[in-house]
Amino acid sequence: LCISPILVWKNEGRHVTALRKIDYFKNKATVIGNVDAPSEDFTNQLVHFTGQVSVDDTSLDLPAAPLNLTSPVPNALLVRRTCLIYQKFENVQQDTQSATVGGGQTTTTTYTVREDWTPLGPQPEQLPHLPQETNSSGIWSDLVAASGASESARPAGPEGFPPELAALFQTVDFNSAPHGIAVAPSAHVGEFALSKEIIVEEPAVFQAEWVPVPSDMIPDEVEGCPDLRKDGHGNLTTVAEGEGPRNGDVMIKYEYAPAGFDASFIVEQVLAESDPETGVGAHKFGVAKNRVIDERCCGKISDDLGVVWMVRRGRHDLGEMIQMAKEDETTVTKILRLVCWVLLVAAWWMLFSVITTLLSTLPIVKQLGNFAFFLVALILGTSCCCMVTAVAYIRYRPLLAFIIIAIGATIGGVIGWKAGSTAEENAENPPAMAFVEAVIQHLAPIDFGKDELDGSSAVEVY
Repeated sequence: LCISPILVWKNEGRHVTALRKIDYFKNKATVIGNVDAPSEDFTNQLVHFTGQVSVDDTSLDLPAAPLNLTSPVPNALLVRRTCLIYQKFENVQQDTQSATVGGGQTTTTTYTVREDWTPLGPQPEQLPHLPQETNSSGIWSDLVAASGASESARPAGPEGFPPELAALFQTVDFNSAPHGIAVAPSAHVGEFALSKEIIVEEPAVFQAEWVPVPSDMIPDEVEGCPDLRKDGHGNLTTVAEGEGPRNGDVMIKYEYAPAGFDASFIVEQVLAESDPETGVGAHKFGVAKNRVIDERCCGKISDDLGVVWMVRRGRHDLGEMIQMAKEDETTVTKILRLVCWVLLVAAWWMLFSVITTLLSTLPIVKQLGNFAFFLVALILGTSCCCMVTAVAYIRYRPLLAFIIIAIGATIGGVIGWKAGSTAEENAENPPAMAFVEAVIQHLAPIDFGKDELDGSSAVEVY
C-alpha cells in the first residue's frame, strides 16, 4: 500500500522523461542521406541514418581452442557456442483446499522430477526436496578445459527458472566457459563502424536471427573429449546414436547471426578508431549514445535526461522511428499503469484480509463478505490511483494539468451560473403559477347573462 503509489508516481515521471527524449530526437536529429559519405560537420551531434549492416568479405571464428570450429564462418556478424547438459529439476505443485467449517485452509505441496537440457551448467548433485534424485556433471569439466578457459564462470540464473527460457532471456553468459561468442570487429553501416558493445546491447536488432553453422565446419572429434560425436543435426553430443539422452549427457550447438540486413539508427556521430591488427576497419566515423541536457527558461533550468539513442531493424525514416518510439512508450506506460492499479487494489484487499478471514468462519456470509470488501478495495484502489496520477500530472505536466483544471473550472462555473439563474427565475415566478397564467391567457371568456344565473349579476367563466 505504501510502495504502489510511489510506483505510480515514478511511472508518470518516467513517461514524461521518455516523451522529452523523443521530442529531442525529433527536433535535434540530422538526417544523413548518404551513409558512405557523411559530413564531418555533424560530428558529436545526433544523426539519423539507414543502411545495410555489413562485414565486407571477412570471416569470423571463435577464440582459438580445441572446442572451436574447423574454419571461420563467412558473412557472420556473431558466432556463438552454446553448451547444454541434461539434468534433473524439481517441479513444485501446490494444492490449497478450504475447510467447510472454521475457515481454515490446507496447502499440500508435491515435488516431482523432470529432466531437460539446460545451458546453466550442472545442477545440484542432490535435489533439495528429493534427496534420492541425483545429477551427474558428465564431461562438463572437460568441456571447460577444451574451451580454453581454466574454470567455468557459472551463469547466474534464478532458482527454478525454466532452462528452455534461459537463453531466450539472456541469462546465460556466453563469455563464460564452456560457452563462447565472437563479434565481428569489421561490422559497419556505410562509413559508420559498429562496436562490439552496440551489437551486444541491441540483441533485438543484431541477434534477431540465428542460423546453425554448416556441418562441415564443425569438428568430428574434440581433443580431450573422446565421448563427443557429431549427430545428424550438426551438433556435438555424448548421446548415443539411436538412444535418448541420459542424465549428464552434453550437447554443443554452433550458431551464427548473418550480416546483410538493413538497420536504422538515431545516434551520436563520433570519430572512429581503426585497428587493422584486430580487424577493426578503417572507417572514419562511429556511433555512440548521446547524453541529453534539456535546457529550459532561456537556459536557466537544465535537466539531465540521460543517454538517448535508438536502433531498429529494417529501413525506417526519421518520422517512422519517432512514431515507433511513441507507440512503444505509450504501450509500456499503459501496461505499467495497469500493473500499478492492480497492485493498489490488491493492497487494499489484503488490508481487509483480517476481516475477510473472520467472515470465512461463517459459511453463509463468506462469499457476500468477500465480494463486498473486494468492491470496497476496488473503489479505494481506483481512487488512490487516480489521485496520485492527478498529483503527478501537476508535478510533471503542470501546464497540461492547469489547462485541464481551468477547463473543468470553467465548465463547472458555467453550469453553476446557469443553475443559479434558473433558480432565481423560479423563485420570482414559480413554474405552477406561470403555467396557470399561460393557460388563462389562451382561453376565451364565456359571458353568462342574468338569465342564466337566475337574476344574479353577469360573470365571466373561463
